[in-house]
Amino acid sequence: MKGGTPQTAAADSEWAKPAYQERSRQQRDRLLKAGERVFAEKGFGQAHVADIAKRAGCSVGSFYRRFQDKEAFFLSLQTDMAAHAEHNIARFFDDPACLTDPVFEVFTRLVRNTARTMRGIEGYYRALFELSLRGHAVWPLMRQIEVLEAARIIDLLRKRGVTLNEPGLEKRAHLAIRTMHGQIITIMQHGPGPFELEDPQLHTELALMLLRLLGAPTPTQKA
Repeated sequence: MKGGTPQTAAADSEWAKPAYQERSRQQRDRLLKAGERVFAEKGFGQAHVADIAKRAGCSVGSFYRRFQDKEAFFLSLQTDMAAHAEHNIARFFDDPACLTDPVFEVFTRLVRNTARTMRGIEGYYRALFELSLRGHAVWPLMRQIEVLEAARIIDLLRKRGVTLNEPGLEKRAHLAIRTMHGQIITIMQHGPGPFELEDPQLHTELALMLLRLLGAPTPTQKA
């Protein structure tokens, strides 16, 4: 990623106070890492600044020297999380296996990896909803990630020589990614039905949904 680590990029966002010394930057990065874990466990409302500071091995005063309040901290953390998401997307699609494994297998693996990753930060998504209800514009950054992932899917299929239904392809690819993410979040927030999040059949059905929305052949069809 250009411009340093994801933590450094987040620290340079509008939500964080500048950290000019290396020691200060390291402490800020520890706070961001700790915040990621605390929000993942508790969501936004049940997470406290003291929890984050303790997890980072910092004082509450150190927290407020770098962030105005918990909301500003979370919005800075969101920038950091988005950078990690972009890195993970690139790592997945840059894997040479994406060009050699059967397309349906690649898509199923994408769904399975996405479900596992999102499950690991379930509280973070709860926090996003909480901040959204407080009037913060947390979703535009998430939409950017969806658009990026949709573009990588289209690029992969074109490299694989898959025939696609081109009219409106970019929007349909974005819809496909958003639908996949939405179904995973729904299961996490509201419980399983009809599938558990770890159920291989869920991964299979969502992979088929992605292919169908893109107008790509499914395993029962010829390319």
